[in-house]
Amino acid sequence: MDEAAACAPAVRALVAELEARGLKIRVHGHGVVWVRNPAGDPAPDDKLGALMAPRLNQEVWCRPNGGDHALWWWAWAAPERNQPPDLEPLCPVDEPRRAADAIAHVLAVPFADVPVT
Repeated sequence: MDEAAACAPAVRALVAELEARGLKIRVHGHGVVWVRNPAGDPAPDDKLGALMAPRLNQEVWCRPNGGDHALWWWAWAAPERNQPPDLEPLCPVDEPRRAADAIAHVLAVPFADVPVT
């Protein structure tokens, strides 16, 4: 079984946990999950904001940890262009709630429901 197939059940479990928190998900076939918090998106009529907004995104990878178990890994931008991302362990793949809690915390927008005046 290849790595992506081995991660498929973990990806499905994580996606369910993240969607339950209102986050938007894009899954790549190689065990990579992109998560976006729509609360960080610009207003629909803000054309400049749409062009310039970095949005609130986080990428996590399902990968082996060098042993018999797979982990979720944070994927952080590499310090130099055209380099693979830096990976930092998040948690075991069999703990989707723990992973989703951590991801939701990183992407949180405090006071997102408070109108800007």
